[in-house]
Amino acid sequence: MGDRFDRLGVRHANVESLLRRPAGIGHNGGPTFDVSWGAWVWRRAAKKAWANPKPEVALRRIRRAESLGLTYREFTSALMDTGSHLGAAVVPLSLAARVRRDAGHAIVVEPRNGMAEKVAKFGGRLFMLGDIDAVPAMDIDERDGFLGVANRPFDGRIEAIGWGYDGPAVRTMLRANNLAHQETFLVGAGIPHALLAETAHLPLYKDIDSWLT
Repeated sequence: MGDRFDRLGVRHANVESLLRRPAGIGHNGGPTFDVSWGAWVWRRAAKKAWANPKPEVALRRIRRAESLGLTYREFTSALMDTGSHLGAAVVPLSLAARVRRDAGHAIVVEPRNGMAEKVAKFGGRLFMLGDIDAVPAMDIDERDGFLGVANRPFDGRIEAIGWGYDGPAVRTMLRANNLAHQETFLVGAGIPHALLAETAHLPLYKDIDSWLT
């Protein structure tokens, strides 16, 4: 049958590579099943960790997760990874609001679509990370007073604003406000913000489209 198939001249170009795969035909290309002692211990520990907690513990976690705009699994996963409860969020200022100057050269902060409502629902400590060039020609005095300006449309919910672009800037802001990075997650949009959370060693990145919806 194989010879007849060959004579038809319809052998697919990938047939040889498929036949020669280490796993052979029928393998789905997924990872091999690890039967080592370490893998068994890890699977056992993971199963134990995700076992249903006491009802009062689960309810407390659910309520806390909801107040932060997270799912129960996100909140619990961060707790397992760090041993700390999430309680604060960092939001890039450029994602939360449009910053401009009015005709009188005064700084104006305008919340982006839905952000004021999200911030009003948030039940944790809220921090924002601002691009140091967010407002053209911002002087030192304006930067020092910017928190008050930014808090006007957000009803005073922003605890602090840090200035910078990267993970170290996030960590510096958190240290300045006596907040452990293990207790903080970053709200963002897309890969750049996910990478920012990673470089800041935050335990969780949350996409803004699913945050406090």
